[in-house]
Amino acid sequence: MKTEMPLSKPIRRFITQTEELLDTEISLLRQPEADPAGTLVDQYTYDIDTNVIIFPAQYIGLLKDFVIAKHCTHLLMKGAATKLSAYKVCSYDQDSVYRGMRQIYIDALKDEAKKENKLPVQKLIQMLFILFTHFNDDVNEIPWNAINNASVYHRMPKIRKTQLYHIMKESKHDMDEMMEQETIIPRRYFVMNKAMFYARDMFLAKTLPADELMPVLNIPQMKKFNHLEVKEMLTTRWTQTAWYQSKVFGDNMLEIIDKPLGLVKWDEEPTLEYFHDLYKVGVLVTDNLLSYMTMRDWFSWETPKHLITANENKDEYEKKALKKIFGDLLSDVWEDS
Repeated sequence: MKTEMPLSKPIRRFITQTEELLDTEISLLRQPEADPAGTLVDQYTYDIDTNVIIFPAQYIGLLKDFVIAKHCTHLLMKGAATKLSAYKVCSYDQDSVYRGMRQIYIDALKDEAKKENKLPVQKLIQMLFILFTHFNDDVNEIPWNAINNASVYHRMPKIRKTQLYHIMKESKHDMDEMMEQETIIPRRYFVMNKAMFYARDMFLAKTLPADELMPVLNIPQMKKFNHLEVKEMLTTRWTQTAWYQSKVFGDNMLEIIDKPLGLVKWDEEPTLEYFHDLYKVGVLVTDNLLSYMTMRDWFSWETPKHLITANENKDEYEKKALKKIFGDLLSDVWEDS
């Protein structure tokens, strides 16, 4: 372990255990502009020889410990998958980009037909790939976020209060995301985005356990759905709102997440085989979420290098998909706008 910063005994033991299980080395790095959730730069994803956990410079004490523990847990799953089978992520290629963007376009047209104020065609076209990649990011993050947090909660009880504080801040940030674009984004995708975060938070509220995490208590737009009778919900205008629909879809997604994760023995002996099993559960949850959202043909399980290459070629993928969807009309659209 490469660090000169002071660490508590539990987190130092956890880092050492991670390094021994994976036969690797972990470096800790403070950065003033680091992501609030921290960042893991690891040898199983990138072509490097070590693993670096980056976190904001202002994080100290238990908050720092929590972020390190969360990324160590994710590193253990990645390393175990690499050593015992193959570590893969949800990636995309030129054909899948076309399929995803085409479906988003069709759904957008359905929404636009009901609106009085139509979205400018140029903005609609720009939105297609942005939404596609946004969901790629979500499915590569949300299931693992739930698993990492559940594992840390059970393995490191001394940091639970700090963990709850951090998750609540993260939850509110995630729910606020895309709010400004609510009237622009096709309803289906706004709902699915919020539903995934709702399901994750409800799972964590049950696992931690903490009522403070429940979206129907801490998300302003969802408070009115708490303790409502089903009949009352069905006989009011709320059934037509995006937030009500997010709750309905979110409850279904919660079952998708909770069913396999509810069987996990979180306090089991931490071995490579154990973390490999955790990784396989994460893959299962991801596949089930993609099936529920009918996005199975958008993404495929590929090596991390495949996703890095896809991100490098994303402009080309987008252009070719747009050309395939709109043909010669595309140039006319851009000229008119």
